[in-house]
Amino acid sequence: MTTSDDLGRLLAAAQQPTQDRGALRVQVFCLPHAGGGAMHFQSWQGWLPHASEVIPIDLPGHGRRFRERLVEDWQCLIDDLTGQIVDRITGPYIVVGHSLGSLLAYEVARNLQNRRNSPALLVVAGRNGPAAALSHRPIHELPDSQLLAALNRLGGTPADVDEHPELLEMYLPMLRTDLRLAETYRREPGPPLSCPIAVFGGRQDPMADSLGMLAWERETTESFDMTIFEGGHFFLTARAFTAALAARLDRLVEELAAV
Repeated sequence: MTTSDDLGRLLAAAQQPTQDRGALRVQVFCLPHAGGGAMHFQSWQGWLPHASEVIPIDLPGHGRRFRERLVEDWQCLIDDLTGQIVDRITGPYIVVGHSLGSLLAYEVARNLQNRRNSPALLVVAGRNGPAAALSHRPIHELPDSQLLAALNRLGGTPADVDEHPELLEMYLPMLRTDLRLAETYRREPGPPLSCPIAVFGGRQDPMADSLGMLAWERETTESFDMTIFEGGHFFLTARAFTAALAARLDRLVEELAAV
């Protein structure tokens, strides 16, 4: 027979979280777009939930790893990035990617799932799903001037880089390598992810479209949500995006703290 004291204890236990939210830290591993370095993600620490720890991940030949050789093979690159991340995992974590970084984040998540260490969430931005077609004509083989013009239209050329030959000499091979990876990517057969996926996109983005981004839903057996903003390809500093991602991570922290 259950007494009123028993019911009181059961109610108190049900209301007591199994994990102290104040002590919970979610690692946020961030992968950049083609031609980009990961350090711009460091500023995210200022607006993501306090329970988040932002960890930018550079590709070989990029950012803090610019002295390393560029990697042109998909599997070698994914193995490299997986190794960088798996060695730093200390608890619940998510993987975030923008454009090319979305595909890299997805493939890293697949690798980590195979190692029985899936992320708590995959966040992808500015890229159609892995099995969807490109929304644009490939540009990685365009002549230098046309390639830079195409990138300028997207708003993705680093400031003044096209005015300094020495910077262009370093930047263009890196950019072409990244674009080739992004534009020739083919999804290898395999099961869907066992973690939720959150997708973000710009309504005027020529590099992605709503139907192509919906294809991400087929890549998970868990929850899926998609948010579309007004804007183009480079929307990661837009207030609408930062607010939406912060809210999504805040929700994730709540869910993890309740487990």
